[in-house]
Amino acid sequence: MYLKNLLSNQILSILLTVSVMSSGQLIAQSSPANLPWGDHGIQHPQTGVCAHLTRLEKREPVLQMIADAGFTWVRSDFYWSKIETEKGQYSLPENYREIIDEVDAAGLKLVLLLNGKNKLYAPDDYNPEAYAKVSAWLANEVRGKAGAIEVLNEPANFGFTGVYGGSWNGVDKEMQEEDWVGKYVQLLNAAAEAIKEVNPGIKVIGLGSVPPVNFRQIKHGISPAVDGITDHPYSYRLIPEYLPFAAKDGILKRDGIATADEQGTYASQVQMYFELLEKYKGPKEIWLTEWGYPTFQEKKSGGLYAGFTQSAQAKYLLRRLFESLGLGIEVSMIYDFKNDGRNPYGAEHNFGLVDYDLNPKPAFHAVKNFNHFMADYRPSDIKVDVFPVSTRSETQPIIWDGTKIQATGKVMIYTFADSQDHQLVAVWSAERADGDRSSIMGDLEIHPGKKISTIRAFNPMSGEFQPVDFITKGERIVINDFTIPDSPIALELK
Repeated sequence: MYLKNLLSNQILSILLTVSVMSSGQLIAQSSPANLPWGDHGIQHPQTGVCAHLTRLEKREPVLQMIADAGFTWVRSDFYWSKIETEKGQYSLPENYREIIDEVDAAGLKLVLLLNGKNKLYAPDDYNPEAYAKVSAWLANEVRGKAGAIEVLNEPANFGFTGVYGGSWNGVDKEMQEEDWVGKYVQLLNAAAEAIKEVNPGIKVIGLGSVPPVNFRQIKHGISPAVDGITDHPYSYRLIPEYLPFAAKDGILKRDGIATADEQGTYASQVQMYFELLEKYKGPKEIWLTEWGYPTFQEKKSGGLYAGFTQSAQAKYLLRRLFESLGLGIEVSMIYDFKNDGRNPYGAEHNFGLVDYDLNPKPAFHAVKNFNHFMADYRPSDIKVDVFPVSTRSETQPIIWDGTKIQATGKVMIYTFADSQDHQLVAVWSAERADGDRSSIMGDLEIHPGKKISTIRAFNPMSGEFQPVDFITKGERIVINDFTIPDSPIALELK
């Protein structure tokens, strides 16, 4: 009842939505989201959200909203030092046990982030043998109530390098790999093997540093007991299709290793991960356990994160979700569900899909639409050609560590099919969201390999479907003068 009352009080009509008209054109309009599925409990098996559940006094409404939004996974941190307060003696604090039970009761899968050091083992606060033992005990304790255990969070940022020394990107001034890089791999492997001995069914995931570190750690050799590597591909001040790891002079000088193409595209980095994992016989899964876009007011320029509009946040989340699904990411988890505070000027307080009082932002509704609509779709290899009138290249590219990273305005296309072999084409323009110019247009040529009788377009920003006119030319389908907005449109072929 709480959830229904909360959602009914939201003024959805202020959202700018886009509807696809039967002529293939797009027009802007203001209207409430029209959700064809209602609250039927549809969950996307590959999406999740971060939630600092240990910080919440009232978790039930948050978990209800997470489930209603169509997420399957929820990630929360649990601290080693609170589980093992005496050497070799383990127990779950009462609120930890309550959280595990509440997540399970909500029909969600928990990514249990076993985080932090334990000073009982000083000076080796991250003693691999000790961490492995507590991990195994925990894995047995949460059997059937947790879907995955994640081994530490961003080691370089949260204590690991403080204990062992080193820098965030894993190399010293002479570009030599630092010791902590390999030490974390030892800890991950030891923990994973201990966990699997007692609970073979639970997923074990880890790494979670920046790509230059992750790439080096993969080369060390990841145990077969590890199911997936973790990555946190924040775009910071860039749009979702780009990351600050372009293989150009400034970045290469900084990291000593290429982890993306020269443009710094997210797609190239994912592909390079998969290739490296295959080469070094690593895990086959990639889990994105953190990424997101904050909606805050910037007081001054030059910060790590840009302050995005709420509309841009929604669009960028959709773009990353579609692209991640199309690239074969196992699980993609948005950071985070609820704003962490009320400071309008702080990025860390404003990543949420809902505000501090649980009022949904446009992103909540947009991601809910994605989760419900795309729950049964997986990547496919439908051939699609697009002939845009123009592209929207960025006029003021970001300069990151001496390297120019420019959004090219490329038209992005990913194709999918569901369990009934219905085909889907997702299309959008990789440009800065919410500009002052109308959307670009182009012709789409789709080669579905079968006869298509109808096409309808789904807009996750509004939750609306509209029919689309097309022409059949032999084995091709042509949609002329199609408007390609800065937010994904999903063309469903039947």
